[in-house]
Amino acid sequence: MGIRYIDGKRFSRSLLAGIRRLISNQDYLNKINVFPVPDNDTGTNMGFTLSSIEKSVEENTDSYINRFADSVAELLINNARGNSGVILAQFFTGFADGVKENQQLTVKEFSRALLIAKSYAYEALLEPKEGTILTVMTDWIYTIQHASDTIQDFKIILDQGLKNALQSLEKTTSQLSVLSKAKVVDAGAQGFINILEGIQDFIHTGEIQDVDQIEIPQVQVLDSIPFNEKYRYCTECLISGKNLDRNLLKSQLAELGDSIVVAGSASKVKVHIHTDSPKKIMKICQQSGVVSDEKADDMLRQQFDAHGAHQDIAIVVDSGCDLPEELLKKYNIHVVPVRLNFGSDHYVDKITISSTDFWKELDTNPHHPQTSQPTPGDFLRQYQLLSSHYKKAISIHIPDKLSGTYQSALNAAKQIESFPISVVDSKNASIGIGLIAIRVAEEVERGKTHSELLEQVEQDIQNTRVFLGLTTLEYVVRGGRVPASKKKIADLLHLNPILSFTDNGIQSVGRTYGKKNILQKFKRYVEKSIDWDQLCRIGIAHANCESIATRWGEDFGERIGKENVFVSEVGPALGVHSGPGGMVIACQNLKGEVHD
Repeated sequence: MGIRYIDGKRFSRSLLAGIRRLISNQDYLNKINVFPVPDNDTGTNMGFTLSSIEKSVEENTDSYINRFADSVAELLINNARGNSGVILAQFFTGFADGVKENQQLTVKEFSRALLIAKSYAYEALLEPKEGTILTVMTDWIYTIQHASDTIQDFKIILDQGLKNALQSLEKTTSQLSVLSKAKVVDAGAQGFINILEGIQDFIHTGEIQDVDQIEIPQVQVLDSIPFNEKYRYCTECLISGKNLDRNLLKSQLAELGDSIVVAGSASKVKVHIHTDSPKKIMKICQQSGVVSDEKADDMLRQQFDAHGAHQDIAIVVDSGCDLPEELLKKYNIHVVPVRLNFGSDHYVDKITISSTDFWKELDTNPHHPQTSQPTPGDFLRQYQLLSSHYKKAISIHIPDKLSGTYQSALNAAKQIESFPISVVDSKNASIGIGLIAIRVAEEVERGKTHSELLEQVEQDIQNTRVFLGLTTLEYVVRGGRVPASKKKIADLLHLNPILSFTDNGIQSVGRTYGKKNILQKFKRYVEKSIDWDQLCRIGIAHANCESIATRWGEDFGERIGKENVFVSEVGPALGVHSGPGGMVIACQNLKGEVHD
């Protein structure tokens, strides 16, 4: 029995089958991902993009295909990730425009809408490349277009389209040299084929399989592929506004990177670019409209995760962990960034705003900054990327009492049943989280089991204490962490509270007196709190007072060995509350080890 038309309900059910087929194959897509860069995230990005509409597609009851297509296109633009994900979102945006006058579609009308979708997909790229998802899309659409002159049955026409699309997929290996060397097809094109295969199965069987029912293809992990990309960060954002000019944006971004995709409509645009200057990208985008959903993935780190030598357990922190880049890299610690804003200007912590830039902005901007925790989606995407290259993860975060970050991580971890993730409340902050993460990383390298590591991290949390010394309470009051009444009392009595992180949040644990040499008094207080007979580590994080932190690091290094002292800078996540001139000292007792 043939299918002469499709409406919103038929389209949604067939699309759901396609989405589930792709999601089931995302790990396979990651492993064959070598273009445009071998960062092994194509499957995760396409899966993340399509999973954002899965629930809406599954629950759709609208029989009007134009209304359903509009809602799908908007959701995809909002949630698109990665080169192929943004191209897919733009393809569906073009399809929605192509069916805006239709409540249902004949084969001929479907064909015309696909041609519009294809043109949208190509227009989104600054430099479209053949041998990619674009090529397979084109060959599939042209097959349907030519056949639609004589065939009015969707079953037949989609069968013919898939057959030719599979042939087109095989040819991608010879169309791009990087695919030829790796002996793989294009991962984005394979993902598009997966969608078509899921649709075909549904049309012929009438059944929509769950993800865990779909057979997953096996692939040998590719040998290390040289990372020749000249840019480090895969950067994306969403722009909302009026009369957004996508072509103008592409030309403005052209000199700052490659793999540029600008998708969307006149009111909402998703930008994707590989660049070394995420901050400059965001500045340009902010000139066009309101920027949100910023992210900048480190492709060098992704390349190491995919092809470098590492243990099976990944360590994740949020950017409230103040460790310098060299230590994060040395100990293979992954960071999910906190977000912050000065009024309508939004930033990604330590990616699109550095600590140096933050202090300048704090001094001159009339708006006091606000922080917002990473979303569950931010964590989910990071966990999905790691799941392709690690067996388990330990995720260590800002205290639950102070931020929703811990809950975001927990909610995301629950969504990946096949990848065990232990989410840990650090009961610490700043360099204190850093010391805990370093300690766990060392035990990972020593080959400890996951359960042993969890015991270790709980012990390290108990043995790590953070002290925060401030030269003023102004910023911590502005941030709502300390009542204004306490500041008035402290100013009146010339008190300098010393703060720490407890089970009940930030609490005053001591004080010094007088407004001269505040930081030196703070240091002496902390030194009296340390059991110097126990071997310990000390972390120092400064809020725009590097010379003092360096000198303190040298002082502590003479007492416990310079290898046991770590110096860093307070990042924006904590700097919002500390203000400039503050200092963090974390002490970690290494239980059972005695200092000589």
